Amino acid sequence: MSDIEERCADLPRRRHARRTGSIASAALAGIAGTCIAVAPGHATPVTPIAIVDETTDVAAFYTAPEDRVAGPHGSVIQLRPIDGDPGIPGARNYLVLYRSVDMQGNSTAVSGTVAVPEGTPPPGGWPLISWAHGTTGVDDSCAPSHDTSDAFPAHDYTSLVRKVQAQWISAGYAVAQTDYQGLGTPGPHGYLIGTAEQRAVTDMARAARQIEPEIGTRWVAMGHSQGGQAAVFADAQAQQWAPELQLLGAVALAPASHQGIGIQASQLATAVGASTTLGPLTGGATAFLPLIIRGAQTVADIDPARFLTPDAAAMVTLADVGCIAQLRSPQQWGGLTASEVFAPDGDIHALTRVLNENDPSTLTFAQPLLVLQGRADATVPAAATDVMVVRQRAAGQPVQYRGYPGVDHRGVLEASYADALSWVDGRFGR
Repeated sequence: MSDIEERCADLPRRRHARRTGSIASAALAGIAGTCIAVAPGHATPVTPIAIVDETTDVAAFYTAPEDRVAGPHGSVIQLRPIDGDPGIPGARNYLVLYRSVDMQGNSTAVSGTVAVPEGTPPPGGWPLISWAHGTTGVDDSCAPSHDTSDAFPAHDYTSLVRKVQAQWISAGYAVAQTDYQGLGTPGPHGYLIGTAEQRAVTDMARAARQIEPEIGTRWVAMGHSQGGQAAVFADAQAQQWAPELQLLGAVALAPASHQGIGIQASQLATAVGASTTLGPLTGGATAFLPLIIRGAQTVADIDPARFLTPDAAAMVTLADVGCIAQLRSPQQWGGLTASEVFAPDGDIHALTRVLNENDPSTLTFAQPLLVLQGRADATVPAAATDVMVVRQRAAGQPVQYRGYPGVDHRGVLEASYADALSWVDGRFGR
């Protein structure tokens, strides 16, 4: 074995030692570019990994040189250790840039984080949860891995998610979280485009194992809201996308569904003057509309001017510079009613076609799905999730469903944790 091969083979131990201070970051940086990482299930080297020192400008981390983006999906481009946010307490944390495939078939760089429990892994390696986050926005500044302080626009949400993820770490699970394609990294973000989301989630699981070989091959997809939809798509598509890993099932918390029907209903209500009655049915989704449009535009030619009022069409670009908290403000989309958004006679067919194609209700999957829903949710209405589950069960899909009276959209994260843990432990035979 050559000196380089010895250093590469020893890299996982060196990463652990770096955490305790015995190996300096400079030593890791010295290996960068020389190690050839071998993805699990591959007999030959697939791609070099760059290990980025903490002193490197973090903003530059998210833009990889073009000649390094091409490569097997799920392979790591570069990584850096994380101290503090957005890391999870009680774990070794990494900021990761890895490869996935966009909806046009092109290799694309995706960012995310990986957290691995301290200590000795169980036989078979750490069980893995690949977490799909809820809506933060489509602008790069909204990526959860950018959350390093309470100044982050979605810190109130992402910090809540990390508290729940810390419980999973304490329970002995590794947690990997993608930012999704085009969120934090160059290119558009395919918001609510299920296949693009599941590729990011599944390739994150692959990348996590390449970083930490102590992570096992068995995993569960888990997500909330936008990520709940992504988790259902992962349940349906991930095993084929990453056959060397064993998907045991998926957990979908308040999954987004029936977006196309909701928009059709909003436009119809505008036409008949009844838009104020739709809140309980649509989840008050006005602020999400520019994100939905931007997501649909990644896969189809969508012209907002064909179905929005002139004032609303001019405001779509606000999604390109702000996150969901800004869009919800009364000065932006949060101050608009459906009657001020939709042109009564507008043509929304192109948009609703994309949304209907990405509705998780019609997917088929072999691995079980656990759906968890707050009954007082005003963002993803319980009625919409009820219908999704009814449709899935009618088609013979293996779905379990649990509701939580009085629990809202974010509250379901904590309220459902014990049930989710019991179910996931059961999947792993723990």
